[in-house]
Amino acid sequence: MKIIHSLFCFAAFLAPPLAYSQAPAETVKPQPAFEQKLREVRYDLRLEDGRFVGGAAPVLESAIADAQYVLIGEDHITREIPQFTTAVCDVMGPQGLSAMAVEVGPQAAEFVSALFGSPDRLARTGALLHQYPNSVAFMDVRQENDLAAHCANAAHTPRFHFWGLDQEFVGSAGWLLDQILATHPGPAATAAITRLKSEEQQDTARAKQTGDPSKLFLMAAPDSELAEAAAVLQREGGVAANAIFRELIESHEIYLKNMQGSPESNNQRANLLKVNFRLDMEKAASAEGQHKILVKFGDWHLYKGINPLHQRDLGNYIAEMANGQGSSSLHICVLGSKGTHRLFAGYDQPTRLEKFVMDEDPDYLWLRPAVDNQVLNGWTLYDLRKLRFTKLGPLDASMERMIYGYDLLIIVPELTPADLIQ
Repeated sequence: MKIIHSLFCFAAFLAPPLAYSQAPAETVKPQPAFEQKLREVRYDLRLEDGRFVGGAAPVLESAIADAQYVLIGEDHITREIPQFTTAVCDVMGPQGLSAMAVEVGPQAAEFVSALFGSPDRLARTGALLHQYPNSVAFMDVRQENDLAAHCANAAHTPRFHFWGLDQEFVGSAGWLLDQILATHPGPAATAAITRLKSEEQQDTARAKQTGDPSKLFLMAAPDSELAEAAAVLQREGGVAANAIFRELIESHEIYLKNMQGSPESNNQRANLLKVNFRLDMEKAASAEGQHKILVKFGDWHLYKGINPLHQRDLGNYIAEMANGQGSSSLHICVLGSKGTHRLFAGYDQPTRLEKFVMDEDPDYLWLRPAVDNQVLNGWTLYDLRKLRFTKLGPLDASMERMIYGYDLLIIVPELTPADLIQ
């Protein structure tokens, strides 16, 4: 969903809304001609026994078959979108699915992927989350964790890659510091990281008292202390230790800028996603060549062209890269017309549930024509590719951005909240 949710649903704790949203432009009332065009490119979509059925099934399956990169822009923490993505993986598997990139940090993805195939996968994930609360984003959701394991199995290759491209989550600092200490750096580096670990524990205790994530180490750590520890670790630490500490520092910078209300937080985060994707692609290509890649992020991240934050994010990077390679990318946006969101409610606190109607959200008023013209008794797929370079009449700028930024738009009548791993 929009970045205020995509940045792990806690931006309200950290920054003024303008850091992750924007005042909506005056909505242009769509003309009946546009709604008629929408109806001409809509198809009914259903899932039966994990397979796509309905008029949309051949449209969707053909589009997936033609693309090397399949991108799913979503609303977060739902039951329905993992079900949809599970079916996508089953379609992609026989076609050479080799990697999946998701909206988590590299360390979180490495931890999750190491458990693929393990009968105690969820229990071990729960143990990590108990020891380090809010250390893993989205993979702490049962349906998302199950989805990742399913896609790994559907790929039918022992070299399936599961990539985390994002910064690490707000409560991850203690976990990251413990991983660095486990590499046994030199004595000065061990002393420096141990001091930071002591500060992290004090910050965690303060955050637990109020649930305020801005008290956590990733936001509260002094830049000077991080820089000093980085210099010592550079001299006495190994490659793995330094890579983890760089992740910690960049996560700190992104969260701190967010907390300060700086839009540069979004830009740095988008650049991080692109750099990590490029590096992961290069490693995989050097090992076994390129195959089909699945990417699943919040919808604002995966637009071709300029996204609603007026920046070029991961989706545009992949689209341009695919063009340069002579391949193609398929961008699918999956949103609900209404439902219930599961939202972050504070550090180490129970989440809260909140009802929503999507086209009453100021950032999604433009979605109303797609909501109003849904098919009955199913999901609705709009083939946006057929709306490009045609006369549509007066059109809301955000709807036009969607038409050129995504290839397919899927509207689910109602989204229900997924379950957290306990």
